[in-house]
Amino acid sequence: MFLLVSIVSKEYIYHQFINKGLKHVIKINEPLINHTSYKIGGPADFYCSPGNINELKSLLSIAVHEKIPYSLIGNGTNLLIRDKGIRGMVINLGKDFKKVCIFDRILKTGAGISLIYLSKFAFNHNLSGLEFACNVPGTLGGAIINNASFKGNSIADIVHSVTILTKENKIKKIPRSDLNFNYRKCDLKELSIIIIEAELKLKYGIKEKIKSKIEENIGIRINKQPLNYFSAGSIFKNPEGYFAGALIEQVGAKGLSKGNAEVSKVHANFIVNKGNALASDVLYLIKEIETRVRNRFGIKLEQEIEILGEE
Repeated sequence: MFLLVSIVSKEYIYHQFINKGLKHVIKINEPLINHTSYKIGGPADFYCSPGNINELKSLLSIAVHEKIPYSLIGNGTNLLIRDKGIRGMVINLGKDFKKVCIFDRILKTGAGISLIYLSKFAFNHNLSGLEFACNVPGTLGGAIINNASFKGNSIADIVHSVTILTKENKIKKIPRSDLNFNYRKCDLKELSIIIIEAELKLKYGIKEKIKSKIEENIGIRINKQPLNYFSAGSIFKNPEGYFAGALIEQVGAKGLSKGNAEVSKVHANFIVNKGNALASDVLYLIKEIETRVRNRFGIKLEQEIEILGEE
């Protein structure tokens, strides 16, 4: 059972960070609106940006010892943070976790690296397999946990191995065969671990063909997704045999709004922030969509975005 971080205990915990030499990676009461693609959400008690594995281990040891809850947010995409924010620690992997090395067709890369950057890196080295990621705004760690995909290609197709940090501060390397990738998830999703690194196995390709595929994917996103407003990507997973966006349209929810949150008129499986929307506005629309689809079709929509924070 995790404690709720109070004003008194915050000071005590902050001194634990200072004693471990972590003052430079900690921000107190940091507004998470600055760290998510939705631009929505309250503050984190502690916003932590470890730049290397030793700093991450020190943070984790404090969290476990003091029974402080911790969450990873990467680039803050595919994520809705409630208006009261997050109690405990929010971790965003920094410097050393954004590096990439190349060995023949294998990319050895930190979990904090941007997928868009990684796609460009592969292109520059005539490597194919990451074209689908050219317009996926998250980080590699989140992409592996959620098996990110686009137009029939996914991160599961190219993962060779994943290196994790357990809550006991042990580093463990897991081969692709033990990850059990499925639609929008893998076995790591249910575990209290932190992905710190991965090896991706790509193929040599013709640069012009790789570029053509990247441009095609970017074009699809521009034409079919609401890029003119802040969002967290698709709200719901596609039920088997259906498209969530089509179901939402059929129940008349496309264009539905609450406050400054709106079910996108471009793609109904997006709820956009038209300016200063609250998490409560988005949550209202999510609930309304779920109810309408269940009542009309008997289908229970499963959320694709992750919702974090205090009720």
